[in-house]
Order: sequence, then C-alpha cells, then structure tokens
Amino acid sequence: MKMKRILVVDDEQLLLQGLEKALRTDATEVATAETGGQGLQEVASVPCDLCFLDVFLPDMNGTEVLKRIAAISPQTKVVVMTAGIVTDSMKELIEQNAYLFIPKPFDLLQVRMLARRAIEETGA
Repeated sequence: MKMKRILVVDDEQLLLQGLEKALRTDATEVATAETGGQGLQEVASVPCDLCFLDVFLPDMNGTEVLKRIAAISPQTKVVVMTAGIVTDSMKELIEQNAYLFIPKPFDLLQVRMLARRAIEETGA
C-alpha cells in the first residue's frame, strides 16, 4: 500500500509540531509549511492526499491558498482551520473548495480520527 501524504500549513510552530506528531503513522507521512507559498510549493512538488490549512497566514490568505490547491491538486482534500473570524465571502469559498472546516482550538484525537477517515475515502 502506498504511503499517504498529509500537509499541514500553519504559521503557529507549536500547532505544526503537534499536528505533525498526531498525524504521523506507519501509513502516513506528514510535511509542514509555515506560509501559503511554502504550502503551494509542497503540493506542486509532491501531491498530498490531505491538507490541514490555516485561514490566516503571514504571506497570503488561506482561502487563496485553498483555491490554488484545488487547481494544482484537485484530489487533495483540504481541511480549513482557524481561530479567527471568517467573513461570509470566506465561508462561501471554504464551502465550495474545502473538505471540512474546523475551528481552533481542536482536540488532536478528533483531528487524528478525521484524518484517518478522509484518507480512507481517498482509497488505496
């Protein structure tokens, strides 16, 4: 069975490390990026099965990253996450392009189960 690849894009170092640890298994590898640009480079160079994407990034809006990921790698399921306020236009973009939206803070065990389910849906 092929290794599944998860990308986490967030500018909070502790969150990146926590998600990387929580999501890494024998069947999954986890890459991280601190900016939208780095995340897009990751997706363009090595396709991802699943991406956890923060809405508020230092270099660009997460909804723009979401649209670009959908264009570059339509098979990548994107879970959008934020602790910030999401505008109506952002909500619309998220609903159209994201697999799921989760508010921060979240429970790492729930995120791990969500990731497992999303990856199982992608097939072998």
